[in-house]
Amino acid sequence: MSFLGRLFGGKAPEPAPNSVIIDATLAASLTADGGALDLAVDAALRAYLDAQAKAAQAGDLGGIPFWLRRDSERTGEIEDELRDRIIQRRASEEERKQ
Repeated sequence: MSFLGRLFGGKAPEPAPNSVIIDATLAASLTADGGALDLAVDAALRAYLDAQAKAAQAGDLGGIPFWLRRDSERTGEIEDELRDRIIQRRASEEERKQ
């Protein structure tokens, strides 16, 4: 849009259907290998969607933050793990004192 159009309150033209605006730094990283931007975006989106589909089939808890996820393999052994960590930490503190 021209400066005069913005000055007098003109509206920006509507974007073409199926068009998106990509940050310049992201576009630069997508085309770093010299390929076309449209092909790079298509490949990146397809890879992302494929990874999501595989995670959904595997039952991955991708929507849960890592700090809230629980290991399904643990069966109440957390007390033992915590006790071992405390023992290791105290041992390392004792080594530092000496």
